[in-house]
Amino acid sequence: MPATIGERIQDLVGFDYASNTINSEDEAIETAAAEVIDALPVSLLLKYAVAPHDLYTDNTTWNAVEGKKILRVIRFDAGTVARVCQKVDIDEWKGITSDSNSIYYPTKHSPVYTENPESGTTVLEVFPTPTAAGTDLAESAKVYYITYPIGTDEESLSETAGLPNEAEHAIALKASMYIIQVLISDAVQDDEDDEILGMLNNQAQSLQAMYLAEMQRLTGDSGEQTGE
Repeated sequence: MPATIGERIQDLVGFDYASNTINSEDEAIETAAAEVIDALPVSLLLKYAVAPHDLYTDNTTWNAVEGKKILRVIRFDAGTVARVCQKVDIDEWKGITSDSNSIYYPTKHSPVYTENPESGTTVLEVFPTPTAAGTDLAESAKVYYITYPIGTDEESLSETAGLPNEAEHAIALKASMYIIQVLISDAVQDDEDDEILGMLNNQAQSLQAMYLAEMQRLTGDSGEQTGE
């Protein structure tokens, strides 16, 4: 059975951190997971993505995007031709979608999407608005995404839907770095001896080097943008 994130971290830090006085290990894992996810190439995340959310006539917007990283929005026009939607900020959205005479007015050949926070709940909207009946492809859209692990304990994080298996070691390394930093901070405040502090600093530097090497392996040298 593959090691869990928690077991990986314990191997890296060298002690049972979960039974230690540290009370921020879950937060460290969540923060590490979000950082790694944001740094990974979209192509890798799409490879593991869960089934996309469909947008059509009776479901033209999506109000469950908070806590998710949107990987790609694809709109299908008549004839099921797929086109990637360009993401625009809400202020730009208001300008370009309100003037049909503008050269920047989005069409089915140049669709856009935005994440609109005005209602107090962030809503993903696509323009031109999907008009498909049901989930037929023509004049519909698909939203590909990954959910950031929140409120998930370290024993089940490796089973998070859409999380690439290849990324688990990087997350464990980054979370281990956060945990060691907490120990360093505690050691400084508790005026621990220089030998203990030196050992922790050396461990932090070793984890940093391992993390950078692992992220280099995952992201490669292609220069691909990791954002949306």
